[in-house]
Amino acid sequence: MFLINFMQVVKKNIFGNLMVYSLAHFLIDATCAAVIFNLYFTQKVNSSTLFLLVILYNLLAFGFQPFIGLLTDKYKCPRESAVIGSILVGLSAIFVLFSPIISIILAGIGNAFFHIGGGTITLNLDNRKATMPGIFVAPGALGLFVGTLIGKIGNFSALPFVICLLVACFLMYIIKTPKIDYDTSKTNTNYLELILLLLLLTIALRSIVGLAIIFPWKSTLSLLVALTFGVVLGKALGGYLGDKFGWKRVAIISLLVSAPLLFFGVNYPLLGILGMFLFNMTMPITLVAISNTLPGRPGFAFGLTCLALEIGAIFTFTSLKSTLSNNFVILAMVLISTVVIYFGLNYYNKANKK
Repeated sequence: MFLINFMQVVKKNIFGNLMVYSLAHFLIDATCAAVIFNLYFTQKVNSSTLFLLVILYNLLAFGFQPFIGLLTDKYKCPRESAVIGSILVGLSAIFVLFSPIISIILAGIGNAFFHIGGGTITLNLDNRKATMPGIFVAPGALGLFVGTLIGKIGNFSALPFVICLLVACFLMYIIKTPKIDYDTSKTNTNYLELILLLLLLTIALRSIVGLAIIFPWKSTLSLLVALTFGVVLGKALGGYLGDKFGWKRVAIISLLVSAPLLFFGVNYPLLGILGMFLFNMTMPITLVAISNTLPGRPGFAFGLTCLALEIGAIFTFTSLKSTLSNNFVILAMVLISTVVIYFGLNYYNKANKK
């Protein structure tokens, strides 16, 4: 009886959509991380090969998203995109036992398909607001953490991941998809290119900081867990607080306060964790601002934000990483990001007459 009632709630409730796709997001990122790190820690590939596979994965998982977003918007099939992505990621967990390269390709493409589908749906749960997209994206960081731990253990089994992903596919299939707005005629061309440029630059800078910053105390598991939850909560609460108190106000204050905390957080875990919590609060705000700037193209908009993340990440895979990891460089990038997002949201508000 409980299961029947649960299914009815999931099929009808808007929060059911949020719950299903958020949990699926956790599973997708956990599976991908487990697959990647299992390849190395079970010595299926060496460190040099793993480095190349990680780059390939990132290019497929993030750089490929705008193209998938265009297709998903054109054929209006976000649920199908999310389901296809989940199936491909499940297959990647199976192929990790046979072919590392095929496994990585499946994981990357599957991750991209899922994010576009799930992102499109959550962007339309409460139109033009950042709360629900923030909650959707937040579990990804937790999934990466859990999946990395599982992969490092080395005792990887595809079966639990495949079963969980199949259950997620079933729930996505039976749930009633919200009405998706594909009306592009609402596009306001005022400051359009400038808004997109500034907000995407903010996302790229956030990606660089998040990947380049070094906290020596992360080697302590309990502190690493706390840091991960700080990132998760920052993304989850950023959208809600932005909707409640104003996107620009929350974004500027959170970034300005995070700057000194991240600078001194190298030596003081509490400051670093609080700094990362505040620093990640802008994530859902920039996502939804870009989506609102490109009405009727939610998949493409979501994909653009992930492409910006990938562009920022590329710098941390080069010899520049040691320079980017410098505390003063991190501080400068956070402050530059604050200025950039200020003007980005200022022009966004002007275009939308806020």
